[in-house]
Amino acid sequence: MTSQHADRTRRKALCLMSILMIVAALVGSATPASAQDQVRARFPIVAGTALTLPGGHECTVGAVLSRVGAGSLVSQYVAATRYIVLAKHCSSGIGSNIGLNHENVGSVVWVSETNDVELAVIPPYTSPARRACFGSIQSCFAGSAVEPRATGKVVMSTRGGERAVPMRPPGTPAPGERFCTSGAETGVNCNWVSEASRPANWGHTEGRMARSTNAQGLDHGDSGGPVISQDGRLYGIIQRAGLMEYLNFMQYIPIEQVLSQIGSQYTLAPAR
Repeated sequence: MTSQHADRTRRKALCLMSILMIVAALVGSATPASAQDQVRARFPIVAGTALTLPGGHECTVGAVLSRVGAGSLVSQYVAATRYIVLAKHCSSGIGSNIGLNHENVGSVVWVSETNDVELAVIPPYTSPARRACFGSIQSCFAGSAVEPRATGKVVMSTRGGERAVPMRPPGTPAPGERFCTSGAETGVNCNWVSEASRPANWGHTEGRMARSTNAQGLDHGDSGGPVISQDGRLYGIIQRAGLMEYLNFMQYIPIEQVLSQIGSQYTLAPAR
């Protein structure tokens, strides 16, 4: 009797272990990150986020700004509204919709008359009652609230992979400094140096030139992305990638030129 009871107990234990192993296998097979889970393809929008524009064009966010001064805090909604810097050639002009994961998240509200740069507005997320999350459990809140859908961070490469870190105030590369780009297609490349000469047949005269020392250039989809220091200080916005023999060249517009055109009512958005 005791032996039969022990056998039944052993069989139940083995059965339970088998079930647990099957469940673990199923859970394990579901854990690989999809494109929707990557830092460049989820909320909140940051510098380095991949966006879709009219015509199927894909471009990268260069910086996230917020308004300051008179009227910027008139309501929670206005205070939580954000603005993103993009390359002008990515859209068809003012009013063009901006998409993230096939969801319309904003529209172009300003384009430069002289440079390849534009500004799009990103209205905040409004939660009337239920709980809402933005990318991770740390970004969850409960109850009625208004929450920015973009923050002042930039996608950088870390030991744990790409992640969004607070963007530092604007600056200029020092002589001989190696700096970075953060593009939706080519990722983070911190092997760029300033290039004084411009190829004779480059075709563009605006902005500044840079050259990568690791033979890795930019690709379609990186346009508009941030040019930053290795610790995330904003230097400029990607305008043009090199092709063929100029693959390791790029052209970017210095951020001070962008800020001088859009006016003093904009500044880097808070990193939260």
